[in-house]
Amino acid sequence: MRLALLHPTFDSSIHLSSSKSESNRALMINAYAEEEIQISNLSDADDTVLLNKLLFEIQSVDNQENVVKLDCNNAGTVYRFLLTFLANKPGKWILTGSDRMKQRPVDDLVATLIHLGADIQYTDQIGYPPLLVSGKKLEGGFARVSLEKSSQFASSLVMAAPVLTNGLRLELTGNPSSMPYLDMTLNMMQLSGAELVRQENIVIVKPVPYKKSDITVSADWSGASFWFELVALSRQGRLNLEGLSLKSDQGDKVLVDFYKMLGVSCKENQNGLTVWKTGEVSDKVQFNLRDFPDLLPSLAVTCAGLGVVAVFTGLENLVIKESNRTLAIQQELAKVGVSCSIPSAGELIIHPSKLNATPTGSCTVFRTYDDHRMAMALAPLVLLLGEIEIQQPEVVSKSYPAFWNELLKTNAVSID
Repeated sequence: MRLALLHPTFDSSIHLSSSKSESNRALMINAYAEEEIQISNLSDADDTVLLNKLLFEIQSVDNQENVVKLDCNNAGTVYRFLLTFLANKPGKWILTGSDRMKQRPVDDLVATLIHLGADIQYTDQIGYPPLLVSGKKLEGGFARVSLEKSSQFASSLVMAAPVLTNGLRLELTGNPSSMPYLDMTLNMMQLSGAELVRQENIVIVKPVPYKKSDITVSADWSGASFWFELVALSRQGRLNLEGLSLKSDQGDKVLVDFYKMLGVSCKENQNGLTVWKTGEVSDKVQFNLRDFPDLLPSLAVTCAGLGVVAVFTGLENLVIKESNRTLAIQQELAKVGVSCSIPSAGELIIHPSKLNATPTGSCTVFRTYDDHRMAMALAPLVLLLGEIEIQQPEVVSKSYPAFWNELLKTNAVSID
């Protein structure tokens, strides 16, 4: 798909996708609840659609002796959330996924579930999908889980806790990552009637069932990062991001503070958030993204486009995302003359560079590595390069199916 620059200035309104993270948690809470949870504004992201479909398939199984195969594709959240659900669901299940999913470790979650009495077996490589799960009613009690690889392991466990006979006392170990996502989970559980308390690295959930409640999913802050990027790389851009709120539980709203250093400001209005370019850009920035890893693609490409020296840390877990994002960013930015170094597994440095536009009649072709965030992060470079090509543009549907249509609404670019 080719993108070409039309206008380096723009003033438009953008409709954001509903939060995939909130939507997936809402679906799981509803699946555990005895009383219906009314969910409004559910995301249309591929991952959420897939989770909804698989939950329906699971609930439709009436013969517990048949082995049911469930394919989570490349949806890590779906896989981790369903693993705990199936461990507590009588029946025989094979939980699998794409080739990339089979490279994403689940050993820490499996170990904790086995400690709680689950019957789970690896069917191929130890520590990785696929898994054979013989589901049965779990008692709960005390357990530990390492959050070195993902906070989703803890989210998966605590959401099941209200239906466990003894509830759950969960100790969080290791150097945790993405902790705001666990806080989001706990807040949503409490809104749905769960009785719990978090004391630093201990979460205690009582065996009190979820109650009938309403959950309204809010606009997605992770998806908003690409619009902040577009404004930052514009000559003079202004966008209204509909439905976005600074009061959100989503940790990625920290991007407001990050982008202030990159020449972007914002103000809440009646309909969402107004974002505009200030041009006040820092010469050098340093961001620890351990709790906000999904922001790396947009921030890294923004810094490269602005010629800002940037040091990113806390990236250890990006090698097990949809792609090895740190390496993917380095390889794609090199195509336009930007030098990046990876001094360690958890670091990325963007060196001061001037973007090299391709000669007239040709354009830079960017790979997306089957990664939705890579596609959306690379797209705004068209404002600086004039014309680019994005391979596999359809990957954005994993989290933001309408992204390309919304980009067209700015009248900043044409898409062919």
